[in-house]
Amino acid sequence: MASKFRGRVNIDVDLTEWFDSVLERGAIHYPLAMNLTLANGTSAGQIDLAYGKRESGIGASVTTVYDLAGTLADKSGTTITFVEVVLIALLNRSATAANYLLMGPDATNGFGVVASNVGFWADASDRNAFAADYNSSDGDGSWGVLNCRTGVAVGAGSTDELAVITQGGTSANTWDIIIGGRSA
Repeated sequence: MASKFRGRVNIDVDLTEWFDSVLERGAIHYPLAMNLTLANGTSAGQIDLAYGKRESGIGASVTTVYDLAGTLADKSGTTITFVEVVLIALLNRSATAANYLLMGPDATNGFGVVASNVGFWADASDRNAFAADYNSSDGDGSWGVLNCRTGVAVGAGSTDELAVITQGGTSANTWDIIIGGRSA
């Protein structure tokens, strides 16, 4: 059974600064909002492939490699071969302070380095850090969303590996990852 994919990301950040001075009083808002809808398809702003997984019980100093061109499978069992990646989202579910995660291009065949002004990381050694401050009572923790609506190219066998690298000294590393992209 083939799967069809679509996605949605909603982020709404609104910070308020209250001030009280001789001349002015009141609030200043600093809003930032994104409502990203990814329809099913293979054009800019669309996806037709997705991968999601919860990794758990991963030891310290372990590199988990996501080969984006041919070794991942969707929930229907179909092998996924991304040609472009549009979205990567990661949530660190560890509450142990030393268990932060690093995400970025793998040391061999690293994916997502900026080329032709498109990419997620500046160079092959660049990484995003995700703190281990998960709170299971409200589901709050360190997370991030990377998005490029035009798509970041995946080169099978050369630039197709995304890495999540565990830190800390325990085997309690747990995270959720979602990758959305296109087959063409």
